Amino acid sequence: MQLAFELSLEHETLPKSEVLACLHALSISIAYAENMFSDGILVIDAQLSPDSELLDVLSKRLGMTHCVYGIRGEGKPEEGEMPKLIKNADIDDIMEQGHTFAVRVNVKVKPLETDLERKVGEIIQQKGYKVNLTNPSKTFVLLFTKQTCFFCLLLHSVDKKQFEARKPHLRPFFSPGVIMPKFARALVNLSGIKERGLFLDPFCGTGGILIEAGLIGARIIGIDVQEKMVKGAEENLRDYGLNGDLIVGDASKIALQDNSVDAIVTDMPYGRSSLISGSGYFTTDSRSGFLKRLYQNVLNEIHRVLKARGKVVVISNSSSIYSLSREYNFRILENHKYRVHKSLNRYIAILEKR
Repeated sequence: MQLAFELSLEHETLPKSEVLACLHALSISIAYAENMFSDGILVIDAQLSPDSELLDVLSKRLGMTHCVYGIRGEGKPEEGEMPKLIKNADIDDIMEQGHTFAVRVNVKVKPLETDLERKVGEIIQQKGYKVNLTNPSKTFVLLFTKQTCFFCLLLHSVDKKQFEARKPHLRPFFSPGVIMPKFARALVNLSGIKERGLFLDPFCGTGGILIEAGLIGARIIGIDVQEKMVKGAEENLRDYGLNGDLIVGDASKIALQDNSVDAIVTDMPYGRSSLISGSGYFTTDSRSGFLKRLYQNVLNEIHRVLKARGKVVVISNSSSIYSLSREYNFRILENHKYRVHKSLNRYIAILEKR
């Protein structure tokens, strides 16, 4: 069937990459091919049924997607095209006796005609089904892009309240400057980690990235040089019913075996009051050189502990992370830029161990 993903418009490239990474992580079970990407809508062909449990797993993993739809028909965004499309659509395979429905219009671009919900609702009523606008059995959605209009069945809505409830300041242990949960979830998904896979964050801080990895079923390991951060991360993990191995240690000397980790995501130190093992707080004059050496040592260790073809998602405040990554036998799969505020951009490198 054809699936449509309504993506968040919070970032131009990350939401699409997150969906494709999740599909790849489930690729043993889901065969798929990208069909179209336009106006925040990603369409794929997938060998799935609308009630597949894998779709439920997928929707629960995603952070930067709003809804997942099953496409029941497609036409041109022209006057009168959508009502004609609905008349020809076969919905009897998804509507059982006694089922009710509602119709919604999702406007990415303005449709050419008004009152479409009522017009389409009347056509579906003529097929023998009743309207229920408050608690329908099925919700049909008219989804418009510049080139196409889709007649869709709503399959899953991604729960956004969960990310609001996990905002960093609501956790037992808080430190400023951490990554927000929705963004952290997307980064975890970009690593391609599978359920029960071994996931590492060598600069775990308060544990925000580990929380998102743990909630999708990964086995988690976190390292931080500051004992107070490790204790705080442990407290935060417990608050969400999660267990992990947390270590007070140096990310440039990771106490793990070679080729033992499935995926890594980490937010590298930016040199703003960062405390590093054996050095204390470094000065402005030494910051640049010190951070470069730290990044080199950490990338070398990440490469050592990561399994062959494993993925790393590295976040930095400098685009130099891309050139450094090539020096350590990583293949750069993707790179993204994320503006936090006027004085801070995050550069995201998605790497694969050669």
